[in-house]
Amino acid sequence: MSNFKIFSAFCVLICFTGCVSIKPGGVKSGKKLVETFYVGEEGSQFFIKPLAFYNIQSKEEKIIIDFTFRYKNEVKDSVIANFSLQSSTIFKSIDSLSLSNISNKIISLDIRLMFNETRKGLFDSRFTTKFSLLEFKEMFKNNDWTIKVYQENDCNTYVSQKKTKKTIKIIQDNVFILM
Repeated sequence: MSNFKIFSAFCVLICFTGCVSIKPGGVKSGKKLVETFYVGEEGSQFFIKPLAFYNIQSKEEKIIIDFTFRYKNEVKDSVIANFSLQSSTIFKSIDSLSLSNISNKIISLDIRLMFNETRKGLFDSRFTTKFSLLEFKEMFKNNDWTIKVYQENDCNTYVSQKKTKKTIKIIQDNVFILM
């Protein structure tokens, strides 16, 4: 009878440890900068965790942007960029968004508002857009990025700080170097 109890306890332990994780098996957790998911015939999906860029006129205002794309053997897809503008001004629409560095520039004219909310005394305006993956890949050859948001006759400029530059370099060395 005691062997049956030991065997039963062992089976329950095996079942419990198999059900503890709620993340899919392909997710790299922890403090990684990029999460990777295997998506079958389409290769892998990459999620670059949010990067912060600060407004050159007000250090309290910033843009936080993340990127999602799929890759398998060749660069042919697009990148979805979701970003939040944290500002004293509410953004209900944007004419265009550009990402640039000393050697590359990407511009998107199709920007869609997802939602607006208030957070810590600032407006948080969330948008989504797409870029060419090929052009996006080229951005990683230089880690000193500038983001410009154009709205009517106004332009807000956001620059990368030391931490963001370091993160971009690490992503280049671990993800885009493989493409």
